[in-house]
Amino acid sequence: MARRPSSIDRMEPEVRDWIGRLRDQGRTLDEIISKLRELDVAALPSRTALHRHLQKADAIADRLRKSRAVADVIVRRLGDAQPDKATRLNIELMHQAVFDMLSTQSEDGEPVTLEPMQVMLIAKALDHLGKASKDDVARTITIEKRAADKARAAALKEAEAAVAKHGGSGALTPELQQAFKAMLFGQRDG
Repeated sequence: MARRPSSIDRMEPEVRDWIGRLRDQGRTLDEIISKLRELDVAALPSRTALHRHLQKADAIADRLRKSRAVADVIVRRLGDAQPDKATRLNIELMHQAVFDMLSTQSEDGEPVTLEPMQVMLIAKALDHLGKASKDDVARTITIEKRAADKARAAALKEAEAAVAKHGGSGALTPELQQAFKAMLFGQRDG
């Protein structure tokens, strides 16, 4: 059963933004209520409702910070390639969000029952996570292949420079290039 939105959740988004900005500036509950009066907000929240709202927002922000810290540690263990880091972080955060949603309990300690639409959306989110992981692997393979190709080209240039330094023409013949490729990379043109 869905909970009724709080009095602050029912306020205009601009008013909720003001509340958030004032809280971020370190304002007290009384200062926030005073500013809302100044802005001529129609239905001022009670001090208690505002306190509950800010506590809930702080708890969510704290959970998000912790989740990001955990995901960042996991990402560091998985690797440091920049494009992969953001993707992996998003995947880990989504896993955490799904886990949090599934492990939520109501105020009386009972597990929250999910509606069929919620189950479908979770399944869709998990499907997207799987696709994101697959895309991440494909991107990593492409990056590694590109780096290997670049290293091979640099090695051939170094070989040509070494030949030139020791009295050669500086350009490797196709046969010599093939010999270097076979020796350095185990490749043979066929």
